Formats: sequence, structure tokens, C-alpha cells
Amino acid sequence: QAAFDYELRIVAIGDDTATDEWRGDHTRTIDLQGKTVIPGLTDTHIHAIRGGQTWTFETYWYDSPSLKDALDKLRADANRRPHDQWVAVVGSWIPAQFAENRAPTVAELSHALPDHPAYIQYLYDYALVNQRGIDVLGLNNTPPPDLAGIRVERDAKGSATGKLFGDIAAFNQLFASISSNADREGGLRQFFADMNARGVTGIIDPSAGPAAAYEPLFAMRNQGDLPLRVGYRIPVQPEAKGHEAQWFSNLMAFRPARADDGQLAFLGLGESLVAGMNDGVRMAPGFSSSEQDKTALRQVATFAAKRGIPLEIHAYTDDSADAILTIFEQVAQQYDLRPLRWSIAHLNTGSPQTLERMRKLGLAYTVQMGPYFEGLAIRDANPPGATDNSPPVRLALDKGLVVAGGTDSTRIGIAGVWHAIEYHITGIASGGSVRKPASERLTRLEALALYTRHAAWLAFAEQHRGQLSVGKQADLAVLNQPFMTMPEDRIDTIRAILTLVDGRIVHESPDLNAGQ
Repeated sequence: QAAFDYELRIVAIGDDTATDEWRGDHTRTIDLQGKTVIPGLTDTHIHAIRGGQTWTFETYWYDSPSLKDALDKLRADANRRPHDQWVAVVGSWIPAQFAENRAPTVAELSHALPDHPAYIQYLYDYALVNQRGIDVLGLNNTPPPDLAGIRVERDAKGSATGKLFGDIAAFNQLFASISSNADREGGLRQFFADMNARGVTGIIDPSAGPAAAYEPLFAMRNQGDLPLRVGYRIPVQPEAKGHEAQWFSNLMAFRPARADDGQLAFLGLGESLVAGMNDGVRMAPGFSSSEQDKTALRQVATFAAKRGIPLEIHAYTDDSADAILTIFEQVAQQYDLRPLRWSIAHLNTGSPQTLERMRKLGLAYTVQMGPYFEGLAIRDANPPGATDNSPPVRLALDKGLVVAGGTDSTRIGIAGVWHAIEYHITGIASGGSVRKPASERLTRLEALALYTRHAAWLAFAEQHRGQLSVGKQADLAVLNQPFMTMPEDRIDTIRAILTLVDGRIVHESPDLNAGQ
């Protein structure tokens, strides 16, 4: 049992004797009937600000067992929209999850959706558009459109096949154009509500894009409508190329190193600080960067360390992390990085040596779901055994690093945390494509801690939340299934029947047995 006082904190935990003194005439008593209660979940690396705005615009295939099911979902969404309005699946699926063990063809997309343009993005590897999409984008026009950074595959006659190639920035820009008519604030509100329904009470967005992308979030904050705690970092922008440190210095000139009003928290810089030091979604070893880019990162890191600014930086591969750590070690000769809670994200092929260097610097590790979808690609691009500890969460925890959990949704991860928690416990990637050995998996409590206690630490909030204890903020979730004893391969189906933020109900299931 627990009770919450007017300051929205936990004031008692225990039996009736411990809680009776806090009961009043207007106290609401809820009989949870033995249900599991956990601290509210925080996703420490989720592109929610941008991805949430198109949450209701997109179709999601991560749980589709077959192409038939996937195409049926897409067709159903199309049938709810006027002709010629786009439908889209933007990441978080792989061909290996389908019974057919392949991606859809452009012909299948065209047959299923003759009257709607369709955009299907496979992680950041490629995208497919159906015939109606080819027509709407004008890919066969003369001259063809300039889709910045996108390469259009063409057949022997020069006609677009419907397959598109590009990098992260190019795909994001193309999808932003395709989804330009989306209800962005409405999508974000629904996204946050759906996260509350999964027991999520906080997020940290490592990079939402240009300034305009933050406007719907700030509007909700100003209206007092945020149903969870949102932390955000600011990434470098294209116009800063060649003078990144000065750009960040100008940005931070009238800003504290970090700020948190309890609802909205500015948590510094991330996850891209210098574009040339970002290895994108690289799977194979061999990443390298120019001396100019290394100098630029050293300048940015020195500025951040001097000002006491937190940051998170992206490194998919061990080679990328090695280059970053060499620079951070140089900065650490002048500034103590340990109080700053800097972190490296992803580390899909992070080595024990890299983790040890991070430990010595006092860096944290934020882990996401990349290998859940990219396990096969990591296996094929690296020496044998690379997927045994990808991502290297067990290694990092055993070395004493703080490991905070994220999802990296909505492109290479599944929003709502429970799929990620299940993945850390079972080690099974999407469609059973790869499985980590038992020695590299986490216990249930270890996996939960990534998204509660460790997540609070990363947000400089460990004194306020992340655990169910007297004096902590009343952020918690009541679960519909027993997390500690249920079959581990069903953990992804957990939902919250009650979610509280600051003691305020932000989600309540209709079947919750409650009384005054």
C-alpha cells in the first residue's frame, strides 16, 4: 500500500498501520488486488518529439508475423483516408520477421494500394514507394525532382523502380515532406497518451531536429498538458558545419547548462555534435573521420566540459567510439567529466576495452533496440560472435557503468519500453533472427532498472524518482500482468491499468477496480 501527500510525493509504504494517518475524507482508495506496481518507466533515448508528431499518421509493422498481415494493416489505414493521401511505414520492421522472409515488392504495394501513395522505409537502408507514390513524387518527370540526398533506382529504360536510397537526414527530410499534412500536435498528444498506457512517465529525446520540431512540445508545456516528464537535448544543425563549437556557444549564451522545471528538462547537447564524427547506422568496422572533424568535436567537448553541459553522443560501432573517447580523454586532462553525466549511445559493437575507457572517464552508456532489428546485419558485417554481446549491456553492467535504457524508436525501436525490456531478458531479436547466449542477458530486475533507477540518474533526478520509496515523486505504474513471474516471451504485452505522474492519474484503464 502507499499514500501520496499534497506535495505529490510518496509519504508511506506498507500496511494499513503505515498509511492510515494519511487517509482523509477525500482520499481515494484503490484496491489493486495484488497487481504489480513499479516505478514509472523512462525511455532515455527516444525520438519522441519528432516521431510522436506523426504517430497517428504512420502504420507500424513490428508485430506483423507475415506480409499478408502487414499489407492488410496498411490497406486498413488507407481505407480510412481520402484517395491520394499517403500511408507510411517508417522503420521498425525487418524482412526476417515475416513468414515469407522477405520485404514487400513494389508490385505488391501497388496492387494493395492502387489509390493511395505508399512509403515503406526499411530502417535507414532503403525505402519503397508504390506506383501511386512514384506518380505523386514525380519520379518519372522530366526533369526528375530534386529529392535532396535521395538516389532513385531506375530500370534499363530509365524508369523509377520505386526503390529509394539515402542517409538518415535524407530519409527524414523526404518523410517530413510526405507527412506535411499530419496533425502534429494531435499526433504528439496521442503518442504521449499511448506511452502513459504502457506505464511510461518520462522520456529523453536526444535530438528532435530543427527548432520548428520542438514547437508542438512547447505548446503542450505552455498549456499545462504534458502527461509525462520530457527531457530534451539539442543536436548540431547543418548550418553549423565548420564552426560547430561557435554555433553551440551562441546557442548556449543565454541558457543554463541544464534546467528542469519538473515537467520539461533541458539536458544539454546530443546526439549528433559534429556530423563527420557520427557513424550513422554503420554495421561494419572501419569508420574513420577527418582531422578537421576530430578538431571540431574536441572544441565542442571542451566548450561543454568548461560550461558543465551534459551531452550524449552517437556511436554505433566500436571504431566510432574509439575516436570519440580519444578526444574525450584529451578533454578530461583539463576538466573532470564525471559530474557531467556524459553518455555514449548505441555501442552495438562496443568492446570491453571501450567500456573500460568509458568507466575511467565516468561516462554512462545508453542502450537502445538497434540490434533487435539489425542483429542479422551486425552478424554479417563483423567477425564471428559479434552478436553474442550486441549490445554489450551485460559487459557494461559488470564493469560498473551506469547503463540507462532507451528504445531509439520510432525508426529503429518500438515505443513503449516493454519490447526493449523483454529483449534484454530473452536476448531474442526480431523474428528470432538472432539470440544472445544466456550469459549476456539480464535478469528481470536488471532490465527494469535500466528504465527506472538508472534512467533517473541520467536525468539528474535520482533524488526525486526512479524508485518506490518514501520521499520520492509519485511516478508509478500498476501493471495488468505479473512482470516478475509471467512468461518472459510475453513481457512485451504488458500494459498499465493505472499510471501516475506526480500522484496525478494520467492513465486509468476502464477495468480498474477502484472505489473511494
